Amino acid sequence: MSLVRAAAAALMALACANAALAAGLTCPADGLDKKGLGAPLLFSALPLGKTPFARRWTKAQKELAREFPGLRFEKPENLHVTLVFVGAGWDPKKTELLETYGLDGPDLSSGTVTLKGHPEIFGPKKNVAVLELTPVPKEWEARLMKDRQTLTDRGLRKRDVFDDVFRAHVTLASAPKPDEQRAELERFGKWMTDRAARFGGLNFAFDRSIEPAFFVVLGKDEATRFVPLHEYCSLPVPTK
Repeated sequence: MSLVRAAAAALMALACANAALAAGLTCPADGLDKKGLGAPLLFSALPLGKTPFARRWTKAQKELAREFPGLRFEKPENLHVTLVFVGAGWDPKKTELLETYGLDGPDLSSGTVTLKGHPEIFGPKKNVAVLELTPVPKEWEARLMKDRQTLTDRGLRKRDVFDDVFRAHVTLASAPKPDEQRAELERFGKWMTDRAARFGGLNFAFDRSIEPAFFVVLGKDEATRFVPLHEYCSLPVPTK
């Protein structure tokens, strides 16, 4: 194939890809509600499943299950820092706008951004143990909060109670019965602090290898998994 034909073919492929994006995504029929909107929960995040921390977290799973049998621990591949929570009812035809305003990671123009984690209990029911990451760059926080508001103003998501501040965190464990298991959650936090060296000092280095992405939430509880939006919406439509 000549260089001219190769260039023309490449331009045609790019045009087709752009046209497909402009038209929105084609998602599985069983993943849409009666209005044709996305049924699974949707959120954007910095995925941490391939980081050194995730590898160390994997090795600790058996010990964690033995030490804290009542808690549910996050799967290594599900580890992430949430950027924008959209929820259900998202429009597959407006994913380009979602991606424009929902994938704002830290500014890496000056190099790697490193945040240090420390255990905290999160959630309205105080049922989730996380590593809260600090210090969050002020510029990143302001930019992300502005983008969240833009998505809300355009009707692409509902405002939630966490929109007024960006508390970067990594969820590690949850308690099915928080009132009964709060002491266990707190003991887990101390366990993480005492063994911080095993997890790389609980430091998280964000570089260009960690790219923001949208994910859908499939399954529930122990079966929960986070699937990249574009992977989920490229699955074959099931036949009936």
